[in-house]
Amino acid sequence: MLNINDKRSSKNLKDQLRRRLLVSIAAGLLIVHGVLAVPPSQANAETADVSVRNWYPSSVFKVPEVKPSWTVKVDNYLDMDDENYLGRQAIAEDGKVFAFTGKKLIAIDARTGKRLWSYGKNLKPYVVFHNGVIYGLSGDQKPYALNAKTGKLKWQSNTSIYIDSWFRTEVLFPTVDTLYAIKGSSTFAFDAATGKLRWKTNESSGEGNGTDYLQEADGVILRTFPVQGALTSIQLTASDKKTGKKLWDHFGQGAALQIKDGLVYSVDYYSPLLADYQSLPDRKWIVNVYNLKTGVKKSSREYSWKMLGDPPYEYGRGGLFINQGKLYMDQGNEVAVYNFDTYKKGEIPQRTLPRPYGDNWELIGLVQERLIFNDRMTGELAGIKLASGQQVDWNGDAPVAQINVYGKGLYRAQRNGTLLGINMLTSRPVFRVKTGEDLHESTLKTNGMIIIQAEGKLLGVKLPASLK
Repeated sequence: MLNINDKRSSKNLKDQLRRRLLVSIAAGLLIVHGVLAVPPSQANAETADVSVRNWYPSSVFKVPEVKPSWTVKVDNYLDMDDENYLGRQAIAEDGKVFAFTGKKLIAIDARTGKRLWSYGKNLKPYVVFHNGVIYGLSGDQKPYALNAKTGKLKWQSNTSIYIDSWFRTEVLFPTVDTLYAIKGSSTFAFDAATGKLRWKTNESSGEGNGTDYLQEADGVILRTFPVQGALTSIQLTASDKKTGKKLWDHFGQGAALQIKDGLVYSVDYYSPLLADYQSLPDRKWIVNVYNLKTGVKKSSREYSWKMLGDPPYEYGRGGLFINQGKLYMDQGNEVAVYNFDTYKKGEIPQRTLPRPYGDNWELIGLVQERLIFNDRMTGELAGIKLASGQQVDWNGDAPVAQINVYGKGLYRAQRNGTLLGINMLTSRPVFRVKTGEDLHESTLKTNGMIIIQAEGKLLGVKLPASLK
C-alpha cells in the first residue's frame, strides 16, 4: 500500500486547525458586554442539497513524465458501428503495430512510428497475428491473410462469415494450419495456407449465440454455447477438426480447465443451479473428466467447503484456474490451493490464502507470484502474494479506464488523460504519460515499447529498463 504525501497532509491539517482558531478568536472579539456586533448584511450563495467530493489532491503521484516517442492518428474505436471489434482493432507483434486508418490496415514501426505499409479499403477493424501472418476481415466479412513483414496479400477467401443478426460474437482464431472463424453459434474452418473453406458447422442449441472460446487439441475442436431450457447454462461441444462433425456435447459444462492424456477436465456449472445456497452453507466445485474423442465420462472430482456466518448466505462462487499443476479455487473468504495431478476424494487444500476484503473481487489469474483479483465494480486490480499471503495494491491517482499487465509492468490508463507505469513487484509508479484522452483501449507491448491506444490515436512510449 502506498502512503503518498503524508507530510503534506499533516501540514494541511495543522493549517486548518490554526485557521479555525483564528476565526474563533475573531468571532469572540465581536461580542462586547454581551452584545453581538453584527457585520453588514451580505448575499449568501445557496448551499447544495448534496455535495460529494471524489478527488484527493494530496494523493497525486509525483513521478517522472515520459514523452511519447511518436503519435499516429488512427480510426477512433469509439466510432465503430459494431461492438464486436472493440479491443481487436490494433495489435503489436514482432516490433510492429498493426492498426486501421481510413478503414485501411497499416503497419507501423513500433520504435519510430514510421508507416511501413498499408493494405485494402473499407476493411473491418479487426486484426490477429500468427506465425508472421496477419489475418483480418474485408468489408463483406471475408477473411484475408497478409505477410506481416511486407503487407503482401497471401489470400482472400471467397466465403463470407456474415450472418444477418444485430449482434453475434465474432472471433478469428488462427492455428498452424487452420484459421477458425466464430460467428455466434456458427464455426468456419479455413485452410490457413489458401483461405479455402474446409467446413462450416452450426450448434442449433445455441440459437445463434456462442462464446468466444475455442480450443484445438488432438484433432478435436472444443467450443462453448449458452443454452436455454428449464435452466439456462453453458454447454461444452466437441467437433472433429477435419470435418466439423459434432462428436459430443455436455450441458452445464464449461471451457476445459485442462486437456491432458486424451482427457478433458471441465467445471460443472449445472449442479450449483439446483442448490439452495441462501439456506445452506455447503459449497462445492465439481470437475468432470471426459474422454476427448468420445465424450464418455471417466470420473468426477469434488472440492467442498462451507461458508462462514449465518444464513442467508451469499452465493459464494468465484473463479478457479490451473497453473503449473496447481488448482487455485475461490472459496468464499479464501483461496484454496490443491495439487491437481494427485487428486484424492475428500482431500483438504494444501494451503489457503486470504482474498481482498469485499464481495466484488473476482479471482482472475496468477502473475509474478501474485494471485490477481479484479473488482467487477471499479475495474481495479489487487493481488495476494503467494509467499506471505500479504495483499498488494496498484493504486492510481484517478479512476481507471484500462489496465494491462506485461511481466512486472502494470500499465494503468486513467480517466484523467494519463497513463501510469507501475512496477508490480514494488507497487510503485515508475513513470507517467499524458495521453490527453478520457477513455483508452488495451495498452500493447512489443520490442521494448508500449503502445497506448487513446481516442483516435496511438502513442509509442519507450519503456524504462526497470520494466523491460
